[in-house]
Amino acid sequence: MPPNPFKGVESASFLPTLLANLFPLFGILRLDWRVVELFAIYWLEIGTGFLVYGVAALFARLPVVLDGRSFYLPGVSPDTERDQKWTRDSRPIDLPGSLPPIYPRNVRLILWTLATGFAFLGIFLVEYPQVVEVLRSPSLVLTAVGMILSDWYRLYREFFREGQYEEMSAHMVLEIPGRVLFFWVVYVLLLGSVGGFTLLFLVLFVRETVGGLVPDIDLVVLFAVALVVGKVAVEWSRFRVENETEPTGFATWFLPENPRER
Repeated sequence: MPPNPFKGVESASFLPTLLANLFPLFGILRLDWRVVELFAIYWLEIGTGFLVYGVAALFARLPVVLDGRSFYLPGVSPDTERDQKWTRDSRPIDLPGSLPPIYPRNVRLILWTLATGFAFLGIFLVEYPQVVEVLRSPSLVLTAVGMILSDWYRLYREFFREGQYEEMSAHMVLEIPGRVLFFWVVYVLLLGSVGGFTLLFLVLFVRETVGGLVPDIDLVVLFAVALVVGKVAVEWSRFRVENETEPTGFATWFLPENPRER
């Protein structure tokens, strides 16, 4: 039997996340959802993800290291001149109760990242204003809330309960939603251009070669399936990053970069 690559976690524990992310496909097939409903769910999840990870980045203890990076958040680059408060071990602000302290030096990078992330999400709303309207659907809101709560719990478990805030910088924390947003921008653009033509070609090819042996294929449904497959691929990759000792392949894109390990 091959060794289990996960750190004491069975891959079956991914099942609740898988089911939650497959439910939108059920909505398309049985509840008469449109593609814009999928966009609304993913838009809401990405937006709340930026907010949650923005708050979490306040607790990141390590200073930001830019040298040796291949992925840079907005407002920083290899040539960025940082003042001393970016690199020194700034005085933290203690919070009441069991909460860890927060680090004011992280605020500037958080604001840059949130502003850029929500600018992209705002552009999407301009292109698809129907997203706001469809969020009134109770079933859609419940689906989005379920996916968001799953993300929040994952952040709480990994970041706070296991103390990862002590081993990460604000840049590393904010990379997580940043890499997800970057993937979706590229994926949707490719799916809407190259992927759209490919799906159309496949549909026409199947109809010409098989004829009446298969039911009519709806391009909208195929596009929705491709979106759900992309979302499941993202979640499975993030699950691997969080639980595998040495994730490989596509999953490494969602692994925050740590120049200190080089």
